[in-house]
Amino acid sequence: MVDFATMWLRLSTLAVVTLFVLFSFFAVATAQTPPSNDTPSVQSPAESDADIDPPRLTWAPNPKYPKSARNVGHQGTSILNLVVGTDGRPREITIVRTLDGDLDALAIAAVSKWRYQPALRDGEPLEVQVHARVRFRLYNKSYGHIAELWDRSDSNDPRADLQLSRAYRDGNGVPQDDQLSFEFLKLAADWNLPEAQFLMGEHYYRDLGSPDYVNSYLWYALSKRAGGKDGEAMLKTLASEMTPEQISEADTRVGYWPEDPPKEAQ
Repeated sequence: MVDFATMWLRLSTLAVVTLFVLFSFFAVATAQTPPSNDTPSVQSPAESDADIDPPRLTWAPNPKYPKSARNVGHQGTSILNLVVGTDGRPREITIVRTLDGDLDALAIAAVSKWRYQPALRDGEPLEVQVHARVRFRLYNKSYGHIAELWDRSDSNDPRADLQLSRAYRDGNGVPQDDQLSFEFLKLAADWNLPEAQFLMGEHYYRDLGSPDYVNSYLWYALSKRAGGKDGEAMLKTLASEMTPEQISEADTRVGYWPEDPPKEAQ
């Protein structure tokens, strides 16, 4: 599962820049390219990367947004991974977060035509890996409330993530999509929203056929720690069903969250 809340830069033989290039298509307005003042920046914890000037988008033709997708309310923000070469051309474009097959393909087609001023290090062009977003929005009477939730989610609003999770679970204003529903629930839980964390616990306890005790305990405990009122009762229920080894593992994971516990040496 991709963690959209945090995407850090890493460097190896290929410089990798955590970079979001925004492009929006409005169903009831003119398609818009990113504004000139929306210059992406390098976000890096490594001091050695501070001298990298990120690539700058210079050409972004409009994505297509077919009537068939708009008629059924398909919208959202497609997140893509790509490499910007020293010639400013994107390649190796892949989808990080899917919307549906048609919109994903249209997002890839649009980004493949983008052109950049390449990244520079010490004045020399540098090949970098970036993340980009292509937005499809329906700002109309029927679907405008979903478009606004997507905008809030893109601005890291966990309550919007939770509302989108419920909308995609129920098919309310959007095509029903269990995968997107779960991804938005996980996003809200990762932002430490206790209600979403409790629902994550419910998912692992009730929705998988047989309980995943360690993961359900983890999320119930996190919900309780974040101020939720329902997690404590479920922890008591789980304590009567879990082995001491399972409880110990779950407690360790709670202590390290949001990181994973270190792996024991082989």
